[in-house]
Amino acid sequence: MTRRTGTRGLAALMLLAACSISTGWSGRAEAARCSADADGNWSCSHQHRYNFYWCGWAYVPRAVRWQVPEGTPPPGGWPVAFYYAGTQPTDFDHAFDRDQDEAFGMGYEPQIIHELLDDPYLTGKKYAVFVADPPASGGWVQAWHTNVVHPYSASCDAQFFPDFFGEIKSGNYGPASQYNMNRRYAYGASSGGFNSSRMAVTYNSGSGNANTWRALGIVAASYATCSYSCPSIPTLPANHPPTKFWHGQNDPLVPLTTMLAYYNKLVSGGFTTQKIEHPGGHEFTADTIGPSGIKAWFDLHP
Repeated sequence: MTRRTGTRGLAALMLLAACSISTGWSGRAEAARCSADADGNWSCSHQHRYNFYWCGWAYVPRAVRWQVPEGTPPPGGWPVAFYYAGTQPTDFDHAFDRDQDEAFGMGYEPQIIHELLDDPYLTGKKYAVFVADPPASGGWVQAWHTNVVHPYSASCDAQFFPDFFGEIKSGNYGPASQYNMNRRYAYGASSGGFNSSRMAVTYNSGSGNANTWRALGIVAASYATCSYSCPSIPTLPANHPPTKFWHGQNDPLVPLTTMLAYYNKLVSGGFTTQKIEHPGGHEFTADTIGPSGIKAWFDLHP
């Protein structure tokens, strides 16, 4: 396994080590929103609604699941973590409830949500979690449009996200005051990992969105417009959030070199970045939870 850090990430690593000592990563608190059964299958309580929005001339629904931590929100509201799943069956399975042995390591999805919602390692940081479905892309398959519709502005996703973020701020997902939409985080895998990069490229500027994304986590994916390869990555926005990658050295769908193109672009630009390479393929691994995981990365960037 290889771990490397960009020039501005060394301080973050030192902070993570200090947090590990001071907060005690080995001690686990009782779960509040999530729990595991006797077989190690995790599930988390959550709410569900259909977010209707205009896609062209059609008024269409998009399934959204979400949950907030137990307890009183901190001043300004809970920071908000958005998870973007990879290509999946239409509204059939979801990240709040997975079997441990599901394909592509998806059993880790609710464990990541558990850490975000319940703060089992007692870091003092919790996050509201939103999981919106990707758009239907044919038959029973959903996939994000970030790298498959050109121009992106013509995609259903480009119409969905402004509406979605606006509905959170308008109180359609519970009291708006419980969410701190100035402290947003995104993570995703495969198609959803590319879409996490899209948050930095398209939704970190303009009215209501500027400088709101604090950190990104990208699993088995790369830059917003890449796919199997990254022939060219444009100049990155000056406010690109700190970004960490988890990637398999033997990934057959998104080769390691595709991720490295983005990672190296961040390093050369002086952005905060880290990567974890594992010997597997196109999948979640245990590195996405615990002290090397997604929540730990978000915690470093309040």
